[in-house]
Amino acid sequence: MTATTPPLTAALGPRALANRQRIVAVAGDELRRNPSASMEDIAAAAGMVRRTLYGHFPTREALIDGMLDEAFEQVGRALDRVDTGQPPAVVVADLAVTLWAVGDEFCLLLRLDEASSRARAADRLAPVRGLVVTLVEDGQADGTFADHLPPAAVARVLTALVLELLNARGNGEWDSVDPARDAARACLIAAGVDRVTAAGIALTVAEKHRR
Repeated sequence: MTATTPPLTAALGPRALANRQRIVAVAGDELRRNPSASMEDIAAAAGMVRRTLYGHFPTREALIDGMLDEAFEQVGRALDRVDTGQPPAVVVADLAVTLWAVGDEFCLLLRLDEASSRARAADRLAPVRGLVVTLVEDGQADGTFADHLPPAAVARVLTALVLELLNARGNGEWDSVDPARDAARACLIAAGVDRVTAAGIALTVAEKHRR
């Protein structure tokens, strides 16, 4: 599946692209250390003058958008490798483990104070939720998933569950020896799969990703 639109960086030259990627990477590091880091702090950490930073990202909001673009390019590349021809429960577990592997940057953005960052991030999650809606519909139709809630609502719950578990892991609120597996299991249980079956599917999918 394709979870993102074509990269906005496609028209940039090699030097401009390298500068942009460096800014985004350094901004992620700085904002992890200090969510209130200013544009000036980020420029200094990147070893460039403010004019260069503002040439790529004229505002903090534009920088957050750039970070979202980069995060979702990673998510899109990862999700393109998911085999959606598998049974719905296996695909849901596969999606959960895949999102877990690339979700750190995305969750950093959700933790920032910008009022609109969560809405902009949720916007970019729409294609992922669209796939999950289809999977839930298929799983409800064949009896794999519980059917007491509408598929769209279940899809929102499942995507939010993975993100909140990523946040809990990052904040030290949740400790697990295999968090990707446990996130997949939690999603399957939330969708209505019994605990034993969910544990078996999640373990199989997580082990496949480790190979």
